[in-house]
This record gives sequence, C-alpha cells and structure tokens, in this order.
Amino acid sequence: MGADRQTVLAMAALARLDLARGLAPEEAEPRVAKIASEFSQIVGYMDILNEVDTAGVAPLYSPMLEPQLPREDEPRPRPQTDAKAAAILEAAPRRSGRFFVVPRVV
Repeated sequence: MGADRQTVLAMAALARLDLARGLAPEEAEPRVAKIASEFSQIVGYMDILNEVDTAGVAPLYSPMLEPQLPREDEPRPRPQTDAKAAAILEAAPRRSGRFFVVPRVV
C-alpha cells in the first residue's frame, strides 16, 4: 500500500497537524512528498512482517516475566529540593514558598 499526497493530507488533518506551518507553498509540497514516501516505507515493512508465519506462537500479553505486586500505599517524605531546583525557583518572576505562581486560567 502506497501513500499518496491525499492520504498524507487526510492523516495530517485527522491528527490536526499543519504540515505547511512556517513554510512557503513551494517548500510545503516536498515535505508532503517526503512524508508520503516515508509512510509507504513503513507500511511496506509492516507488509513484510505480515508474511511471517506465526501459527503456533502464543500471543504475548505482557513482556514482564514476573508478576508485579503492588506496593503498599503509604505516605513517604518528599526529598528536599536540591540546589539546582532552588536556583530555578529563585529565577521565577513570582513564587510562593517552593511553588511557581502563574496567572489564573478559568
């Protein structure tokens, strides 16, 4: 399955991507062509993988060999902020204690 210009543009629209953002019209078309070529290569590779005989191979439901037991939900003390974090906080235009103060978003 190859990807043409229309397929790439349709996928970009579904993903809400503007492939031409910041580009002149004559620069946008080569980008779309390159993406179409790369997409065709990816789908071609998937076609190769589909040819592998997987009959008799049990599906892998988890890559973990050992089951993970959940830990107890207990409060733990938070580590103190290190010097780097403190320096970043000092550079903030507004802060309250060890937090950044940002404009309210309603």
